[in-house]
Amino acid sequence: MPSAHTLKIKAAPAVRQMYWCDFWSDSTTPEMGKKRPVIIVSYKNSLHGVALVVPTSTDPQEGASARWARKLSFQPDGARDSWVVCNHLYTVSTKRLEPLKGTAIPRISEDEFNHILALIQAWMPQLPAKYTSES
Repeated sequence: MPSAHTLKIKAAPAVRQMYWCDFWSDSTTPEMGKKRPVIIVSYKNSLHGVALVVPTSTDPQEGASARWARKLSFQPDGARDSWVVCNHLYTVSTKRLEPLKGTAIPRISEDEFNHILALIQAWMPQLPAKYTSES
């Protein structure tokens, strides 16, 4: 089935950049739905491909989700606080992405990204030592 989405970005998304992502309209709780800001987590992306993202939410995370959320140091929409939901990784088509605002694509700081990455890695299963590059 052909995609109803058209490409709205002009370059391959880069790690730490933020975009709007048009998530699935038929999402089911606790999946993310509607259009929302996301942070690019993958670093080897192409313009006509996919990217690994973590979504943001303007709803403060509660219960078990609170452990895996991080409040952003800025407001992506310019008006409301947002939390990165680090236990909701998604692989999305680059056709689902569009610039947050204007032509400049915002990029979060390395420090803020590293805090987010630490939460993602803590949520993921730990790799046995025999498979790490140090072994």
